[in-house]
Amino acid sequence: MALRRESPRSLLRSIPLFNQLDAESLTHLAAFTRTFPAAKGQVVVEAGTRPGAFYCLITGQVQLAVSAAFGGEKVISIVAPGQTFGEALLFTGDPYPVSAVALSDCLLLSVPFAPVLELADNRSGFALQMAAGLAIRLQHFVMDIEQYALHSGTERVLDLLRRLAEETCPAPRPAPAVVTLPASKNVIASRLSLKPETFSRILRRLTDAGAIRMNGRTIVLVDLDAPDITGLI
Repeated sequence: MALRRESPRSLLRSIPLFNQLDAESLTHLAAFTRTFPAAKGQVVVEAGTRPGAFYCLITGQVQLAVSAAFGGEKVISIVAPGQTFGEALLFTGDPYPVSAVALSDCLLLSVPFAPVLELADNRSGFALQMAAGLAIRLQHFVMDIEQYALHSGTERVLDLLRRLAEETCPAPRPAPAVVTLPASKNVIASRLSLKPETFSRILRRLTDAGAIRMNGRTIVLVDLDAPDITGLI
């Protein structure tokens, strides 16, 4: 919770988009930002509303989701501390296409569009840095779509577990690595374009094959390349 005591200027400096700005630009931008809490389950941004700012998550977790035609929702992304969302709308003025909901008690930083656009107009390097960040985000979305289209449900789950291991365990990783699911099984299943029961069934099969051990949301990665997994993919 130490991040709560940091100044807006320090928080901005920790965001990759702004970490190359000079002190004067950071101080100017920080004057327009604000931090605010969001309780678990609170809607931070509602789809269809007009944007005036984008957000950086400081602590907690936020899900980005769209409503499905059948009445449910599809989780597009799970935002982790230090990540931003909504900045692409800086250049379009379109309504937010997704809803952002706090998965846990959160602290967020709101960054208004107007001073950021002023920086983009006056600093060509900043504009290019922002464009590069958005391009990387787009590339990740394309990779996600490719994964859903070409990979089986089991492959998607294995990819998730390997990615969590890379993000949370330093290299060289301990054997076996231990990871924690970043959200509830229902949220993770939606993120992977799986039904919750299918996600749970895949985890049980991986457990029976000796690939993982589970204790709630904590998973021990025993051997994700075990020969017995081959028949599950």
